[in-house]
Amino acid sequence: MAPPPSQIGAGRYTVRGVLGEGGQGVTYDAVDAGSGAPVAIKRFDVRGARTWKDVELAERETRVLATLDHPLVPRYVEHFEDDGALYLVMQKVDGETLESMRQRHGPLPEDEVRRFLACADRALTYLHGRSSPVVHRDLKPRNVIRRPDGSYVLVDFGAVTELMQRRGASTLVGTIGYMAPEQLQGRALPATDIYAVGATALAALTGADPDTLPHHGLRIDVRTVLRGRASPAMIAALEQMLEPDPTRRATSLGAALDGVRSASGSMPPPASMPARSRSSPPRGGPQGFPPHGPAGSQKSPEDAAVKSVRNLLWVLWGLGWIIVPVILGPMHLGRLIPPVMFVSLALLLVVTWHKGAVIRAVLRGLSKDAGRLGSPGARYESEVRQRVQVTSTPQVRVHQTDLRPDEVTGDTELSTHEPRPPARHLR
Repeated sequence: MAPPPSQIGAGRYTVRGVLGEGGQGVTYDAVDAGSGAPVAIKRFDVRGARTWKDVELAERETRVLATLDHPLVPRYVEHFEDDGALYLVMQKVDGETLESMRQRHGPLPEDEVRRFLACADRALTYLHGRSSPVVHRDLKPRNVIRRPDGSYVLVDFGAVTELMQRRGASTLVGTIGYMAPEQLQGRALPATDIYAVGATALAALTGADPDTLPHHGLRIDVRTVLRGRASPAMIAALEQMLEPDPTRRATSLGAALDGVRSASGSMPPPASMPARSRSSPPRGGPQGFPPHGPAGSQKSPEDAAVKSVRNLLWVLWGLGWIIVPVILGPMHLGRLIPPVMFVSLALLLVVTWHKGAVIRAVLRGLSKDAGRLGSPGARYESEVRQRVQVTSTPQVRVHQTDLRPDEVTGDTELSTHEPRPPARHLR
């Protein structure tokens, strides 16, 4: 392996080492020289790509990550091209993959798996609820990070697809055992991610990959596999998630987990990991994830602030129908009242669009300025920054180009004019 460069991005990023490497790409452990923040930088060799699909996947990951803004998905910093390579920069924090936890501890306790499902519910509610739903397509234990605070982050969006922007044939990417049956047909739906999360939870509970477990046709025999290992409510929830027919599968993780919550009274508080674990969540629940109440209902401080500002703006607009006539009436400009209110409505829609993205950006800017002045806003910014960072540990690798037997990739777009080259994707 060639030694990594000392700096990337015109000297902005100082490389400290390599997190993982594949045939076409490498992920660097680096530091932003300006802010001192740790970052993970994925480098994709565009000139070395064997097929245009490889380049498409890398560009798609960059484009989609740039639009995401949620504490439980990777935080995009920037991307750029340099000397025939595409660089994707993301923030990085320490953590451990669910795959590594499973290898070190064996089957995980049900309370820990419930906590993973609660976090996955929040993340997928955000991804699938966008105007253009984002489907991850490659959820599995290796693509889930447990942070020191006990929360779980979905990482590695190299196989992501935006349903409303798909055109023509799609690329088949995923891992055998974690792919829903429809994904093998080249169809990726929000329900596809529900299946993958269920398979990941099953792998965590059993310590085995789903494709090695007993099946009845396409259906995993969840009840037999988990008998004596999990509660009846958890077994029923996983059966709903792992339903082979996407039309009969649980429509969301929240719907599948309703039975688990009813049986236990709430999603469980953090349970201590085995003594060998390097990190245990603090007593009372992972940071930002109170132990009581539905997983999808918990809000971060930033989410609450955005909602409050958004509600305030709508109230002010409603009051504008009283205030504007009072101001313009004495000036004999009553005819301008409808245009003024229409323009203000348009501006309000822009500001509150996409779950208050503009408001969120303004709040962060104000918080950052307050932090420089040493005000209490610095503590708020610090909390938000910790909650949105994503990590890659030595166990997290970039996509390999030489596939292992348990993984499959292909191209559903067949050509009659030339043989199809072997498809590859960054891991």
